[in-house]
Amino acid sequence: MRYLIAAVVLVLGVFGLTSSASAQVESTSWNGYAVVGSTFTSTTADWTMPSLTCGAKAAAKSVAIWTGLDGYSSDTVEQVGAEAYCASGTVSYFGWYELYPQEPVDFSNPLSPGDQLAASVTFDGSSKFTLTLDDLTAGWNQSVVKTLSGAARSSAETIVEVSPDTLSCSPAQTLASFTGDTVDGTALGSLNPVKINGPDSHIVVSAVSGKTFKVTCN
Repeated sequence: MRYLIAAVVLVLGVFGLTSSASAQVESTSWNGYAVVGSTFTSTTADWTMPSLTCGAKAAAKSVAIWTGLDGYSSDTVEQVGAEAYCASGTVSYFGWYELYPQEPVDFSNPLSPGDQLAASVTFDGSSKFTLTLDDLTAGWNQSVVKTLSGAARSSAETIVEVSPDTLSCSPAQTLASFTGDTVDGTALGSLNPVKINGPDSHIVVSAVSGKTFKVTCN
Protein backbone atom coordinates (compact mmCIF):
# COMPACT_ATOMS: atom_id res chain seq x y z
CA MET A 1 0.00 0.00 0.00
CA ARG A 2 1.34 3.44 -0.91
CA TYR A 3 1.73 6.40 1.45
CA LEU A 4 1.23 4.58 4.71
CA ILE A 5 0.71 6.53 7.90
CA ALA A 6 3.66 7.32 10.11
CA ALA A 7 5.34 3.94 10.70
CA VAL A 8 7.66 5.57 13.24
CA VAL A 9 9.18 2.72 15.18
CA LEU A 10 12.00 3.93 17.42
CA VAL A 11 12.61 7.12 19.36
CA LEU A 12 16.24 8.20 19.14
CA GLY A 13 15.89 11.64 20.67
CA VAL A 14 13.69 13.27 23.27
CA PHE A 15 10.42 14.81 22.11
CA GLY A 16 6.99 15.36 23.58
CA LEU A 17 4.48 18.15 23.39
CA THR A 18 7.25 20.32 22.03
CA SER A 19 10.14 18.71 20.19
CA SER A 20 13.76 19.68 20.49
CA ALA A 21 16.04 20.58 17.60
CA SER A 22 18.03 17.39 18.22
CA ALA A 23 15.00 15.09 18.29
CA GLN A 24 15.24 12.19 15.85
CA VAL A 25 13.10 9.14 15.18
CA GLU A 26 13.54 6.11 12.95
CA SER A 27 10.85 5.16 10.46
CA THR A 28 10.32 2.16 8.23
CA SER A 29 10.16 4.32 5.07
CA TRP A 30 10.07 8.08 5.80
CA ASN A 31 13.02 10.45 5.40
CA GLY A 32 12.51 14.11 6.26
CA TYR A 33 11.03 16.25 9.02
CA ALA A 34 7.88 16.51 11.11
CA VAL A 35 6.63 19.32 13.33
CA VAL A 36 4.63 18.23 16.38
CA GLY A 37 3.33 19.64 19.65
CA SER A 38 0.41 21.72 18.39
CA THR A 39 -2.58 21.70 16.02
CA PHE A 40 -1.66 22.70 12.48
CA THR A 41 -3.57 24.19 9.55
CA SER A 42 -1.13 24.35 6.62
CA THR A 43 2.11 23.12 5.15
CA THR A 44 4.03 23.99 1.97
CA ALA A 45 7.11 22.66 0.17
CA ASP A 46 8.82 23.03 -3.22
CA TRP A 47 11.23 20.59 -4.90
CA THR A 48 12.58 19.31 -8.21
CA MET A 49 11.37 15.87 -9.32
CA PRO A 50 14.31 13.44 -9.35
CA SER A 51 15.06 10.81 -11.97
CA LEU A 52 14.74 7.17 -10.91
CA THR A 53 16.76 4.49 -12.70
CA CYS A 54 15.29 1.01 -12.83
CA GLY A 55 17.19 -2.09 -13.89
CA ALA A 56 15.44 -4.37 -16.33
CA LYS A 57 15.01 -7.03 -13.62
CA ALA A 58 14.46 -4.66 -10.71
CA ALA A 59 11.63 -5.28 -8.30
CA ALA A 60 8.93 -2.64 -8.19
CA LYS A 61 10.07 0.34 -6.17
CA SER A 62 9.10 3.96 -5.72
CA VAL A 63 10.23 7.30 -4.41
CA ALA A 64 7.28 9.39 -3.20
CA ILE A 65 7.91 13.02 -2.23
CA TRP A 66 5.20 14.86 -0.34
CA THR A 67 4.10 17.39 2.22
CA GLY A 68 1.06 17.13 4.44
CA LEU A 69 -0.63 17.02 7.81
CA ASP A 70 -1.07 14.08 10.20
CA GLY A 71 0.32 10.56 10.01
CA TYR A 72 3.18 11.00 12.47
CA SER A 73 1.13 10.18 15.54
CA SER A 74 -2.44 9.97 14.20
CA ASP A 75 -4.43 7.52 12.08
CA THR A 76 -5.30 9.90 9.24
CA VAL A 77 -3.13 11.64 6.66
CA GLU A 78 -3.83 14.63 4.43
CA GLN A 79 -0.97 14.83 1.94
CA VAL A 80 -0.09 15.77 -1.62
CA GLY A 81 3.01 15.02 -3.65
CA ALA A 82 4.61 13.24 -6.58
CA GLU A 83 6.08 9.83 -7.22
CA ALA A 84 8.61 8.06 -9.38
CA TYR A 85 7.48 4.44 -9.67
CA CYS A 86 9.50 1.63 -11.19
CA ALA A 87 8.08 -1.71 -12.30
CA SER A 88 9.60 -4.29 -14.67
CA GLY A 89 12.31 -1.89 -15.75
CA THR A 90 9.94 0.95 -16.64
CA VAL A 91 9.60 4.14 -14.60
CA SER A 92 6.56 6.41 -14.49
CA TYR A 93 6.14 9.84 -12.87
CA PHE A 94 2.90 11.29 -11.55
CA GLY A 95 1.37 13.54 -8.91
CA TRP A 96 -1.19 12.42 -6.36
CA TYR A 97 -3.05 13.28 -3.17
CA GLU A 98 -4.31 11.17 -0.29
CA LEU A 99 -6.70 11.57 2.61
CA TYR A 100 -6.25 8.28 4.46
CA PRO A 101 -8.22 6.09 5.15
CA GLN A 102 -9.51 6.90 1.65
CA GLU A 103 -7.48 5.54 -1.25
CA PRO A 104 -4.84 7.79 -2.88
CA VAL A 105 -5.83 9.53 -6.12
CA ASP A 106 -3.35 10.00 -8.98
CA PHE A 107 -3.34 13.07 -11.21
CA SER A 108 -3.36 12.41 -14.96
CA ASN A 109 -1.18 15.42 -15.83
CA PRO A 110 2.22 14.67 -17.41
CA LEU A 111 5.16 14.90 -15.01
CA SER A 112 8.86 14.46 -15.84
CA PRO A 113 12.12 14.32 -13.91
CA GLY A 114 13.53 17.82 -13.55
CA ASP A 115 10.09 19.43 -13.20
CA GLN A 116 9.84 22.13 -10.53
CA LEU A 117 6.97 21.33 -8.15
CA ALA A 118 5.17 23.32 -5.46
CA ALA A 119 2.80 21.60 -3.03
CA SER A 120 0.56 22.69 -0.18
CA VAL A 121 -2.11 21.38 2.17
CA THR A 122 -4.46 23.81 3.92
CA PHE A 123 -7.25 23.21 6.45
CA ASP A 124 -10.23 25.62 6.29
CA GLY A 125 -11.19 25.50 9.97
CA SER A 126 -14.17 23.15 9.60
CA SER A 127 -13.54 19.79 7.91
CA LYS A 128 -12.26 20.71 4.43
CA PHE A 129 -8.71 20.38 3.14
CA THR A 130 -7.33 22.02 0.01
CA LEU A 131 -4.53 19.96 -1.51
CA THR A 132 -2.57 21.65 -4.29
CA LEU A 133 0.23 20.53 -6.60
CA ASP A 134 1.71 22.92 -9.18
CA ASP A 135 4.09 21.74 -11.90
CA LEU A 136 5.80 25.04 -12.65
CA THR A 137 7.81 23.50 -15.50
CA ALA A 138 4.98 21.80 -17.36
CA GLY A 139 2.56 24.61 -16.50
CA TRP A 140 -0.26 22.70 -14.86
CA ASN A 141 -2.03 23.00 -11.51
CA GLN A 142 -4.16 20.57 -9.55
CA SER A 143 -6.09 21.84 -6.54
CA VAL A 144 -8.74 19.70 -4.89
CA VAL A 145 -10.98 20.46 -1.93
CA LYS A 146 -11.98 17.41 0.10
CA THR A 147 -13.75 16.77 3.37
CA LEU A 148 -12.20 14.54 6.00
CA SER A 149 -13.76 14.37 9.44
CA GLY A 150 -11.84 13.40 12.54
CA ALA A 151 -8.42 14.65 11.38
CA ALA A 152 -6.26 15.40 14.40
CA ARG A 153 -3.92 17.81 12.56
CA SER A 154 -1.37 16.92 15.22
CA SER A 155 1.67 17.00 12.94
CA ALA A 156 2.98 18.49 9.71
CA GLU A 157 5.57 16.72 7.56
CA THR A 158 7.72 17.02 4.46
CA ILE A 159 8.96 13.58 3.48
CA VAL A 160 10.78 11.45 0.93
CA GLU A 161 9.20 8.00 1.20
CA VAL A 162 11.11 5.08 -0.28
CA SER A 163 9.52 1.70 -0.98
CA PRO A 164 11.00 -0.85 -0.47
CA ASP A 165 12.88 0.74 2.40
CA THR A 166 16.26 0.69 0.63
CA LEU A 167 17.39 2.38 -2.55
CA SER A 168 20.58 1.91 -4.54
CA CYS A 169 21.98 5.15 -5.98
CA SER A 170 25.05 5.03 -8.18
CA PRO A 171 26.21 7.66 -8.72
CA ALA A 172 24.96 9.59 -5.71
CA GLN A 173 21.95 11.82 -6.32
CA THR A 174 19.69 14.33 -4.63
CA LEU A 175 16.25 12.82 -4.14
CA ALA A 176 14.76 16.15 -3.09
CA SER A 177 16.14 19.59 -2.36
CA PHE A 178 13.25 21.19 -0.51
CA THR A 179 12.69 24.95 -0.53
CA GLY A 180 9.75 27.03 0.60
CA ASP A 181 9.10 24.60 3.44
CA THR A 182 6.68 26.17 5.92
CA VAL A 183 4.18 25.10 8.55
CA ASP A 184 1.36 27.54 9.29
CA GLY A 185 3.35 30.15 7.36
CA THR A 186 6.49 29.79 9.51
CA ALA A 187 9.80 28.51 8.18
CA LEU A 188 10.37 24.84 9.05
CA GLY A 189 13.72 25.56 10.68
CA SER A 190 12.13 27.90 13.22
CA LEU A 191 9.82 25.17 14.57
CA ASN A 192 12.27 22.68 16.13
CA PRO A 193 11.29 19.91 13.71
CA VAL A 194 11.79 16.24 14.43
CA LYS A 195 14.22 14.58 12.01
CA ILE A 196 12.95 11.30 10.58
CA ASN A 197 15.34 8.72 9.17
CA GLY A 198 14.52 5.51 7.33
CA PRO A 199 16.55 2.33 7.84
CA ASP A 200 18.85 2.83 4.83
CA SER A 201 22.06 4.59 5.89
CA HIS A 202 22.68 5.56 2.25
CA ILE A 203 19.69 7.93 2.38
CA VAL A 204 20.76 11.06 4.26
CA VAL A 205 18.55 13.87 5.59
CA SER A 206 20.43 17.15 5.92
CA ALA A 207 20.01 19.74 8.63
CA VAL A 208 17.30 22.36 8.09
CA SER A 209 18.26 25.91 7.18
CA GLY A 210 15.26 28.21 7.24
CA LYS A 211 12.85 26.78 4.68
CA THR A 212 15.29 24.36 3.07
CA PHE A 213 16.78 20.90 3.52
CA LYS A 214 17.93 18.03 1.31
CA VAL A 215 17.43 14.28 1.15
CA THR A 216 20.24 12.57 -0.75
CA CYS A 217 21.04 9.01 -1.75
CA ASN A 218 24.73 8.12 -1.61
